[in-house]
Amino acid sequence: MVQECFWEGSEMRLRLILALVAGTLVLSACGSDEGGANGFLEGSDVSVNMFDNRFEYAEIHIPAGGSVNWVGAGRNAHNSLDGDGSWSTEDVFGSLEQHDGDEAVIIYTEPGEYVFFCTFHGNSEGAGMAGTLIVGDA
Repeated sequence: MVQECFWEGSEMRLRLILALVAGTLVLSACGSDEGGANGFLEGSDVSVNMFDNRFEYAEIHIPAGGSVNWVGAGRNAHNSLDGDGSWSTEDVFGSLEQHDGDEAVIIYTEPGEYVFFCTFHGNSEGAGMAGTLIVGDA
């Protein structure tokens, strides 16, 4: 009887360990729903989430005349603007603060390479919440 109780406890511990390992593997395979700040996005009309303290994509390529829909996501206020001030989500959205679900679509007609950043969590030198937008073949 003592031996059966010991085995039941061991079996229960083994089941718990296997469940934890399986859960860890599932979570690892799923990844985060917030995307990765080191991601790359290319397309004509794209959408980029501004998550808590990072952009969904760190590098974006669009053709001249293409657009980016900058979408607020997460708990913090965000924005996106060019390092030299030539464009800003504030110009389209009407406020420097975009919150969860707020959208600002900007059409980029001028080819070039732009450092974009959030004034709350990054800077124009590309540190923190920042990335690169390439318009056209720049």
